[in-house]
Amino acid sequence: MKKGKSYGLMTTIAMIVGVVIGSGIYFKVDDILNYAGGNVGLGMLIIALGSFAIVFGSLSISELAVRHSEAGGIFYYYAHYIHPGLATALGLFTSYVYMPTVIAVITWVGAVFTLGGKSSLEAQTLLAAFYLIVLTFLNIYSKWLAGLFQSLSTIIKVVPLLAIAIVSFFWKAEFPEAPAVTPIPVGWGWLSGLMPLYFAYDGWTVVASIAPEIKNPKKNLARAFIFGPMVILVLYLLFFYGLNQILGPDYILMVGNDAVVHATELIYGKFISKVLLLAIIIAVLGVSNGMLLGTMRLPQAFASLGWIDNPKFAKIDLKYQLSVPASLSVSAVTLFWLGVHYLVSKWNLLPGSDISEITIVFNNLSYVFLYLIVFGLYRKGEVQNKLTGIISPILAIFAAFILLLGGLLTNFKNVSLFLIFCLLFCLAAFAYYQKNLKRKREG
Repeated sequence: MKKGKSYGLMTTIAMIVGVVIGSGIYFKVDDILNYAGGNVGLGMLIIALGSFAIVFGSLSISELAVRHSEAGGIFYYYAHYIHPGLATALGLFTSYVYMPTVIAVITWVGAVFTLGGKSSLEAQTLLAAFYLIVLTFLNIYSKWLAGLFQSLSTIIKVVPLLAIAIVSFFWKAEFPEAPAVTPIPVGWGWLSGLMPLYFAYDGWTVVASIAPEIKNPKKNLARAFIFGPMVILVLYLLFFYGLNQILGPDYILMVGNDAVVHATELIYGKFISKVLLLAIIIAVLGVSNGMLLGTMRLPQAFASLGWIDNPKFAKIDLKYQLSVPASLSVSAVTLFWLGVHYLVSKWNLLPGSDISEITIVFNNLSYVFLYLIVFGLYRKGEVQNKLTGIISPILAIFAAFILLLGGLLTNFKNVSLFLIFCLLFCLAAFAYYQKNLKRKREG
């Protein structure tokens, strides 16, 4: 039975904006500013440069989205144009390592905002696990409600950004008192600011995995991939500039992740600040929901295409229009990674980092395959548009390698180990695909 068409253009755009905007921009501003040496202009340049990956990447992938709306999302493109084994390797990596680690950390951030930064790590982790379980049941047993929450959370999450951005243009008060530490000489170290920034841009390609459920996907998915990223870039620049106009870079560096709370209290008072904090919590959970919504559908798509051998995963429940076992497997692995995040944080195993950064650099490098595919289609004459066929792929590839350089500058040893871990997982997944293929041939 064919899946129903559940999502229109506005919902799809809301999903991209909803998946990307959330926790990252609220608690990474101080990190970006730190790498920029307290230079607001340089910080905005980092945000603009970082947006290359999502703006030009999405423009490139829109060419593939126009041509293919099959199950499997971007991984179908790997299989169709390169090799099913590569699609399986990167697909399993995304389903069970990359996305679950990011979702786990984002949901934990939602718990931190809920309980406050002074709450215990144990309480934060337990609340994050509760949030994950609730979102899982929403996405499996009430897809309509999950989609509604996604749309509403997208609208709500823009409120705190605009509440700070708009006021900043009229703000005349002095900056709050803080030790003068800026500007700080950083040299080329500012490129390392791309690492925390990419957390704020992460997750946009997950929307391609629900292409079969989008109304008129050949037009709407491509349009969503174009308009969604543009909205995100503008909002990020306005928020970053606005926060610095109200608090000043020195104060933001002093208070760190709590900068947005201090800004809203300064502008609107404690009561309104708490209302805006609630909006931020909803924004963060909206990111988790959007990422979970897309990722839960990937294993079923891979099983239906024969990339993984699991009949239970391949079978779609007619009532819920997805595979319940496949969806639950993603949630279970995400809870596992939440436990790993707890242990890593408890024992400070990754100073100044978290488990989500294990996969961000590697994942963005894997998109280079997609950009090369689009470039190849342009050379064959199948893509006529120079912007989407040649300019966008080249700039997106450039952005991916700039991120690699920034990551290596941040912590050469850790990033190198992270890349090796991701590569070994993908090689193991490729071997799994080859084993299944051999079994099918012998059977």
